[in-house]
Parts: sequence; C-alpha cells; structure tokens
Amino acid sequence: MPRESRGSYSASNRPVNGTAISTAWSRAVSAWFTVLMLCIAQVVSTIDRGMLALVVDPVRQDLGITDLQIAILQGFAFSVLYVIAGIAMGLIADVVNRKRLLMAGIVVWSAATLASGLAETFGHLFAARLFIGIGEAVLAPCAVTMIADLFPVSRRGKPMALYVFGSMIAFGVGSVITGFILEAAPQGAFDGIGFLEGRAPWRIAFILAGGFGLVLAAAFVPVKEPVRAKAEVIKDGAGGLRESIRAMLGNLQIYLPFYMALALFGVGISVVFYWGPVLMTRVFDYPVDEVSKMLGLGHIAWAVAGAVAAGVLTDFVARRKGPAGLIGFAGGISLLGIPASLAVFADNGTAAVALLSGVTFASAIFGSAMLSVVAEVAPQRTRGLATALYAFFMTLIGASSGPLLVAYVTERIFGSDESVGLSIAFVGTIAFGACALFALIAARNLRAWTDCLPEATDSDSAPSF
Repeated sequence: MPRESRGSYSASNRPVNGTAISTAWSRAVSAWFTVLMLCIAQVVSTIDRGMLALVVDPVRQDLGITDLQIAILQGFAFSVLYVIAGIAMGLIADVVNRKRLLMAGIVVWSAATLASGLAETFGHLFAARLFIGIGEAVLAPCAVTMIADLFPVSRRGKPMALYVFGSMIAFGVGSVITGFILEAAPQGAFDGIGFLEGRAPWRIAFILAGGFGLVLAAAFVPVKEPVRAKAEVIKDGAGGLRESIRAMLGNLQIYLPFYMALALFGVGISVVFYWGPVLMTRVFDYPVDEVSKMLGLGHIAWAVAGAVAAGVLTDFVARRKGPAGLIGFAGGISLLGIPASLAVFADNGTAAVALLSGVTFASAIFGSAMLSVVAEVAPQRTRGLATALYAFFMTLIGASSGPLLVAYVTERIFGSDESVGLSIAFVGTIAFGACALFALIAARNLRAWTDCLPEATDSDSAPSF
C-alpha cells in the first residue's frame, strides 16, 4: 500500500472526513502523551540510579567504605540484576501488557531508592541497589517497543529523542535538586517533617526521590497500551520466538559489533557521569553541593541542545541512509565524548564543568540513533529482547566496568585519590574511540545485508498518524 494512503497526520495527507480527522489527532495526542510519560519515567529512573555519584564522599564517610566499594555500588550492584532481569523482562514485554509491567517496575525501583536512604551498612545499600536494578530493567524494553509501535522509523527520531532526553536531562535535574537538598538540609529545612528530621542530607535526597517515583507509578493509569506492529529489517524468523532467536544468532556479524559499540559507549559515559563530580571536588576543590548545581545546569543545557539536534538529525539520516546509516552516524557522534574525558586538563573549574557536562550532548544523539535502530533490525518476536540486550551491554559491560576501571587505575596504578582525572582521561578516551570503530563495522555489515534484500518502505513498519 502506498505510504500516502496510510493515514498520516501531516498536512499533506489530511483525511477529508471530519471524524477521521478527529480520530487521527486523538491517536497523535495519545501517542505523544505516552512518549511524554515514558520520558518522565526515564528522568526519574536515571536520577534514582545516578544520585549516588553526587554524594560519593558523604556516603563514604557515613558508611565507612572505600572508592572501590563505591564503584561496586555504582556499577556492579545495580547492573548485576538489571541485566539478568532485563533479558527476562525483554521477553516478557513482548507478550504482556507493557503499561502494567512498567507500573510494577516503577514501584519496585522507587521503593528500593527510598530504602537506599535508610541503609546503615554497605550490605544494606548493596541490596537496595540490586532492587533498583530489577525495577529499572522493565523500562527500556517497554518504552522502546511502545514507541516503535506508535511511530514508523522515518518519524521515530523525535519521539525517541524525547525519550532519550529524559535520561540526558535527568542527571542535570537530579544534580540541581540534590545540590539544593544538600545545602538546605543542614539549615533545618526538613526538620518539620518527622521521618526526614535529623537524617543526613544524602539520605533525605534518596527518600524524596523514592517517594516521587511511587507517585509516578500511579500517574501511568491513563496511558494506553499500543497495538503491536511489525517493524523488522531482518524478516527471517517471522514466526515464533525460537525462529526469531535463530534469526538473530544467524546475523552475529551485525549484532555483535552493534552491541559492542553500545558497551564501549556505556564505559565512556559511565566514567564521566559517575566520576566527574568526584573530579570536581578532589582536583578543582569545589564543595559537593556547588558541584551538583554547576554540573546539573550544564547537563540540562547540553541535554536540551542534544535533544533538539537528535530529533532533527536522526530523522534526516534515517530517511537518507536507513538503519545502517544511523549506526555509522552514531559511531561518529561517540567521538564527541572524548573531550569530556579530558576535563582534568581544563584550565579552570568552569571549563571542566563545560567539558564534563558536554558528554550529555553526545549521549542524547547517540542514544536516539541507536534506539531508533534496535527495534527495527530485530525479528518481531525478539524486539523486547533486542532492547533488553541493549541495556545488558550498556550496563553490564559499560556502567559496571567503567567505574571499576577508573577506581582500579586510580588506586593501583596512580596510587592517589587526586589522580582520578587522569584515570577518567585514560579509560574514557579508549572507550569512545573503540565505540566508533565497532559502530562503523556494524554499519558496514548491516548495509551489506540490506543491499541483498528487496526494497521496502517504512510504511510497512509501524502505523503512522
């Protein structure tokens, strides 16, 4: 069927019937409301998982733990069950009501975030981080497949950019809010609230974040579950789950370098996000509350710029170059993360903040491009699984190994806490460079595959409005 006859909500394809117009706009509004709610969920989840990076030294002092233990809490404690549960949740998201599954996940991770603020030992906080990982494992498979069902690939850039924007702006928003909490708590701002009164500022931040997440879960009630649509490039295994998995395994020359690129980008961004605030306090001698606010505003500014650029550029590249072009484009964008890794060489703290927060710009575009691809290249019955694998590689290899590598290099090679900036530069530069290389390999292999297929239009991929 020609694309023009599929009911787009563009001005050039407006239905003549008034009821049809009303229905089309209703569907469009519902679709964008869903994306907005998924964006908010992304904001809250990213704040909850990343807040620990903003209060490293207060937590170390309160619980009596080391940098290596902090790195375990930031990475491994979160990711170990996040990735294991993520695979299961990816499969489950392909067959159950995703809205209800997501609401349950939000309740789990929010309760665990609240429990983080009550932790008294390393073991307590480790357990809480495990459950944050379990709950947040639900989000990506549900969100990405819901967006893929609501928009065709050539129009998926903007909604995917909005979803990714949630994770990009979250660190900035969380940093600013945490900074104000850390500043206000010692002045007695929460003394009138019984369960917060007398608690350490970092604990108050976790408790408030967890409570807000529980409210968010209830706000998902009016969201509608999208109708599932076919959206695969690799059409082998169009039948059951077993055939779809076999189709993925038969195309490892595409999937393996694709996921390796994701993993290496995860290493790079986790190094900058998790250790950047520590660099500012240890090397540039900023107080932790001031660092939170400065980095927060920087991340917000770069996130807005990245979201705008991602929405435009992702759709532009998708229309002209297809999924393979998007992967190659993302590989080039990953190189923009290298300057953030080199923030230790900045002349002053302000320049260092600008460099560190600049990684958000690259992350917004990279994430939008790669997430637009992931559901498109997977056989239909494994789209949730493919998205879960996205999180698996980004988190298990990236978010867990990146912080550990920096801690190891700082403690065992440089032998000084003040050398954390050099460790960030070493690990981050290698990770972003290798990411670009693997992305180019994946793009080349996918292009070779699609060149052998009959020409298809994305109008067959998903409903448009």
